Parts: sequence; C-alpha cells; structure tokens
Amino acid sequence: MIQSGGTLLRELKRRKVLRTCLYYLTACLFLLLLARYFILPGMGPDGEQAYGVLLAVALLGLPLVCLLSWYLQVTPQGIVRTTSFVERRVLRNMAPINDQRHARQISDDSPDAAPESVRWIITAETGPLQGLRYGIAQSIELGRSLDCAIALVSHHIAPRHARLDIDAGQLVIEDLESGVGTYVNGKAIEGRHLLGPGDELRLYDVIFRVSENSPA
Repeated sequence: MIQSGGTLLRELKRRKVLRTCLYYLTACLFLLLLARYFILPGMGPDGEQAYGVLLAVALLGLPLVCLLSWYLQVTPQGIVRTTSFVERRVLRNMAPINDQRHARQISDDSPDAAPESVRWIITAETGPLQGLRYGIAQSIELGRSLDCAIALVSHHIAPRHARLDIDAGQLVIEDLESGVGTYVNGKAIEGRHLLGPGDELRLYDVIFRVSENSPA
C-alpha cells in the first residue's frame, strides 16, 4: 500500500497535477476575494447569491482541472496528451547525457556535459523521456520497439519509426515507413533529411530539439 501510494504521488508530480491544482486554487481565491470585497458589495442580496454561485463553480471546477491536468499538459508547442509512465530502466535506451545514473560515465565535472567526440544532441521536450538529452555519435533507431536505441513507448509510435544517422559530420533523420510520418519543423519529411541546430524533430506527439555540442 505504501509503495502504491508513493507511485501515485510520483505520477501526480510527473503529470504536474498537484502544481496545476495549486495554481487553480490560488487563482480562484484571488478572484473570489476580488468579487467579495470590490465587485459584489454594491449588489446587495443579489451579490450574496452571486458569490455563492461563484464559490460553487470554483469548487466544481477543481475535479475537472485535476482530470484535465492528468491527461494533458501545456508545452511550448501547445497542449499535448501526457503519455503513460514507463520506468526507463526496463528499456534498453542509450544512456542520456544528463541522467545522474550515468553522470560518471560521461564527465567528472558536469552530468550535463557531452563527450567532445559527440557533435549532435537531441533533447526530449515531450513524452516519457521529457528533459533527457542524448548525444548522437552513430546511427541509431527511434521507435516503440524496446530494441531501439531510444525506445518511445506510445501506441502512436511505430516499432521502428525513424533512424538518426551521422553523414559526413552532419545529423540526418530518415523516416522508416512509420505510417504516421516524421516531421521536422512541422513538415513531414520524405527520405533522408538534414537536421541543424534548433530544428524540431517530431514523431507524432513526441518532440525532440536538435542542438550542436560546444565543448568547453
């Protein structure tokens, strides 16, 4: 029971449910105080009834906010569906360069530092790997299959969705006939496509940002 409760709490934090509800309650309290002392006093008995309605609406809205924040999240690219949690250690993903568990394998100075031999980095902005950064130094596959170097557990993602490759020092993406397509900066690609710093790489609802490593 304790372990289950701890898992639920971690999931609530990951989905930002608690933070969203706190923001909602803070906003409701501010609006209710504003209405109570500045807007409704001049309305007499009708003001008391209006205040009661506002309070009821605020309370009834809390479960809806909790439900929406469980399934959806706001990102720089808009509102996207929150993917189900999958413990990363069950996957055979390549080691992210900013994961504390692999920090000593990467750098003794900073867990966010990439090896000097790695020129290209992709950072997950949405999805189950959100916040993790991967150094791309060789050809790797991304997809739903656990055999992929970067496994993305989502039923929208093809088992082998796309391939990242290094060609003459440049980062190249290729869609592996995924069905739903691979997008760069909002446009579906055909064949092999050259990536550059700042490009947005999207596999359905999973978004990566491309950056170029600049070793100190």
